[in-house]
Amino acid sequence: MDALPPVLNEIREVADLSAALQIAARFGGSRVFIPAYPAEDNWLQETVGESAARKICDHYRIINAGGRAVGIYLEIPLGPTGQQASTHARVQQYLKEGVSADEIARRLGIHRRTVLRRAVRIRDPRQADLFEF
Repeated sequence: MDALPPVLNEIREVADLSAALQIAARFGGSRVFIPAYPAEDNWLQETVGESAARKICDHYRIINAGGRAVGIYLEIPLGPTGQQASTHARVQQYLKEGVSADEIARRLGIHRRTVLRRAVRIRDPRQADLFEF
C-alpha cells in the first residue's frame, strides 16, 4: 500500500500493514508517545499487540546524551481511515468547552493541526475587533 503517509508507511515497514492501519484508525490525527520499551498496559501494545509494539518501540527508541533510552512523540496521520466530514462547528464547541486538541482530534477523526488551526480562528470576546468600525 504505497498511498500511506510517510509515518504510517514507516510503521508498516517496521511492524506490518495491520499495525499501521490500527494505529491510524485509533489515533489518526493526534500526537502519541511511543515509549522506549512497550508496557503491558500501554496504548501501543493494546492497539497492535506485543510483537508489533516491540518492533515499533525498537525502531523509534532514542539513546540520549546520558546513555538513557527514551521514547518520542509522533503525529499520527489520518491515513486511509480518516473521516472527511464537515466538523467545524463541533470543533468550535469542543474548544469552547475546554477539550484538548488531541482529544478533539480523536473524537472527530481529524488531525490535531486542523483543531489548532480552528482554535486560532476563534476570537476571544474580551478582545476588540481591529476591523470593526
